[in-house]
Amino acid sequence: MKRALLKTTDRPFGLPEESIEIVLDLPYPPSTNKLWRYGNRGVFKSINYVNWLAEADATTMELKQYPKRKIHGPFAVHLALSEDRNSDGDNAIKAALDWCQSRDLVRNDRDCRKGSWEFVSPEYAPRGLRLTLRSLHG
Repeated sequence: MKRALLKTTDRPFGLPEESIEIVLDLPYPPSTNKLWRYGNRGVFKSINYVNWLAEADATTMELKQYPKRKIHGPFAVHLALSEDRNSDGDNAIKAALDWCQSRDLVRNDRDCRKGSWEFVSPEYAPRGLRLTLRSLHG
């Protein structure tokens, strides 16, 4: 089957028309080490994680940032983390990606093909985290 070539001159960076970028301001996520707890009945979400999930939902609705399109395949993620926190940046990725999957922003967090994080000034991540998802093609 022959694929049609996409005209990319009218789009920034030559991205295909079906490219999706989602940018969300979320609260600073809990560390991966503090997401789950163990008890007599097995594994369960920690109270900090449950509270963060609810706060992330509320923030998305408050800021009216809930995206209208879902990423259905491979994607990249970038986390801009407010530098006023004393934590490991790499421990923030798991909670953020799990939230994205559970809120149907991405089909599956296993589709994440590349990711990065950086500490930024609090003005750039006003709620603690600026999360960027970008679909990948090709």
